[in-house]
Amino acid sequence: MAFAWLCAAGTPGCVVHEVNPEPVPVVAGEGTKAENEEGFAHAPKANAPRERSTAKPWWESFQDRELSRLNEAALAGNPDLRAVAERIEQANARLVQAGATLFPQVDGAGDFQRRWDVEGRRSDDASLGLFLDWELDVWGRIRSGRSARAREAEAAFEDWRAARLLLTGAVTEAWLELREQRGQLALAGEQIQVNRTLLDLTRLRFGQGQNSVVDVYQQQEQLESTEARVPDIESRIEELELVLDALVGRIPGAGDGPGRSGDAPIVPPDWPETGIPSDLLAERPDLRAQRARIVALDHELGEALAERLPRFSIGASLAAGGTPGLERLVGDAVAATVGPVFDAGSRKAEVERRRSRVREEVDRFTSLYLGAVRDVEIALVREQRLHERIRRQEAQLKTARKLLAESKNRYVQGATDYLPVLDAVGKVQELERTLLTSYRERLSARVSLHRALGGPMPGTPRPEPPSLVSQP
Repeated sequence: MAFAWLCAAGTPGCVVHEVNPEPVPVVAGEGTKAENEEGFAHAPKANAPRERSTAKPWWESFQDRELSRLNEAALAGNPDLRAVAERIEQANARLVQAGATLFPQVDGAGDFQRRWDVEGRRSDDASLGLFLDWELDVWGRIRSGRSARAREAEAAFEDWRAARLLLTGAVTEAWLELREQRGQLALAGEQIQVNRTLLDLTRLRFGQGQNSVVDVYQQQEQLESTEARVPDIESRIEELELVLDALVGRIPGAGDGPGRSGDAPIVPPDWPETGIPSDLLAERPDLRAQRARIVALDHELGEALAERLPRFSIGASLAAGGTPGLERLVGDAVAATVGPVFDAGSRKAEVERRRSRVREEVDRFTSLYLGAVRDVEIALVREQRLHERIRRQEAQLKTARKLLAESKNRYVQGATDYLPVLDAVGKVQELERTLLTSYRERLSARVSLHRALGGPMPGTPRPEPPSLVSQP
């Protein structure tokens, strides 16, 4: 008992549980450290060390003004993002509630009574008083709870940052596909014109008796097949425009839709700085949020340990009363202690439950970290393989165009029938469409890489935690 009062009087509180403020993933083969000084296995060899503090928002690397405008509008107007932001306010309110009991709780009360006896005589009685109750946080139970709520507020803020990253990724993916579909529509128009020209040629030669009606029908079918693709492309364009309207927080279809920033394909930007895997612990908001939740649970473990120890409190009251005025002044003071005597192991079981929760979330943290490293490696591999696929498709398209030109020359000279021309036209047009899709997929892989790396995102200052009368 004397030790407890010494703690209460001489120190801010006695520590019953040491909290690890920087938990790390427990990765097989690395003990408790998540370091890999060799960097990512599939990162470009010329990749520079990571310096992200002054980096611009990741989508600006695509150098597309319309994309930047859409992402800025989405960050400002998306209702789902605003809903996530409200969780920060809720967490801050819980933080205030958790810390309020560190200070004396003062309540006021007053009453007035009027009585009549059987003879009709009246008597008045009035009272007015102040009442103080203050639990001394000897074992740090209240401070542990407040620290847990503070870490939960931090996790809510990181969840909001993660939502911002996912939102900008969704906007960029939709915009890139919209750019692709607009390119496919323009390409379909060019291919339709080519097919019409070839159809006119086959009809002319048929009229001259130089080929059969089968050639005419084959080319007409090729033209109609290309024309039949247009409605699906136009439908997808309209769908993507509606998706972007919803993502930026406006009524789908009510505005003019996303603008055009040019029909030329976006040139892939330079590789971002990937750093080393352990950088993800500082850069990815979902990992920071999970770390904050682990620390919060660790503080809750300290709270449960303190629950097994006695509580100490002081109280006082000051009241004025009398009949009919407030001529009497009465005051008192009290010191009290209460502690567990027998609870059939309930509090001990709660300690073990919370300790298990900490271990569980550390394992989730490890899994999340491994998944983050995997996401980066997959994005790196995918973009590199897509780059190789595009290089080969471009070479294939170049050869196919040469084959088409030679087939047309031989057909015009009467050295061959129309079937080689038809095959060559179909192959060229298919490669042109596939190549456009490959360009977009490579850019989508870059989006996935930025999402896996955690941005960089525009500066989002952490909201100041609510201030109390004084910080303990």
